[in-house]
Amino acid sequence: MPVCGQRQARGSEYIALTFLHAAMPSVQRVFLIALFAVPTAAAAAVLALPGQTACAFVGLTGRHAFADGSLTESASEADRQRYLQLASDARARIEATFGAVESDPIIVFFNGSDGFGPFQLNRYGSAQMVGSHSCVMMGPKGQNVDVVAHELMHAELHSRVGYRRYLFEVPTWFDEGVAMQVDQRPRYALSPKQSQTADYVRALTTNSLFTDADEERLVQNYASAKEVVARWTANAGKANLYSRLDRLKKGEPFPEVFPDWELSPRASGLPSVADEPKR
Repeated sequence: MPVCGQRQARGSEYIALTFLHAAMPSVQRVFLIALFAVPTAAAAAVLALPGQTACAFVGLTGRHAFADGSLTESASEADRQRYLQLASDARARIEATFGAVESDPIIVFFNGSDGFGPFQLNRYGSAQMVGSHSCVMMGPKGQNVDVVAHELMHAELHSRVGYRRYLFEVPTWFDEGVAMQVDQRPRYALSPKQSQTADYVRALTTNSLFTDADEERLVQNYASAKEVVARWTANAGKANLYSRLDRLKKGEPFPEVFPDWELSPRASGLPSVADEPKR
């Protein structure tokens, strides 16, 4: 399942990520050499923020680069074509659902079950953000259009609202619910009875609250987030997502941009919101 690791930073970790971002790209190589010259510092960085550290320095890890900027450990031409097609299909799905894609994260395909090098990464996939910089790390169990589109949607949301607003204003249930709109895996579909209790997920505003669960409950969290955001798309219209994210970026609080009534099941006869004028 896509247990995403892109929104874990708070407080002191935010400061660490800001420092990583400041180190890219002009002093990236010097910083990396200095970091790994001191084993204690290297271990602390890799253990505390493995995904973000990998994102910051993946360009120095000897991956094979594609023309679109994607990276892989495989030199196979067949793998290269497969990965390029996966990324293209995933972006096409996002575009068909919400509109044109503006984000341009580095996509990293790796085949180790626990990541690559010293970086312990999710074997399905994760989106990692360091300031304005983003990476989509696709593991061996997530190399399909559903999971790639899911993680690319996180990167798109991050790009459209900006790093600080993404980290501190966008609740995890919404972030995951939006990503689930382009993720069609059947295990994340709720029954009509389960849909009636999906609102509980709106209390899961942080990554730790959302993911601190056994596998069955975690699947339920993803499915419920998908259901609640699907209500929003029914009430407000998928075409309006990007304009709402722009309002978040400009400083409006989440509850005003995505009001409660739009996240509730549509009342009988209630029309959906028309395409909204730009603000």
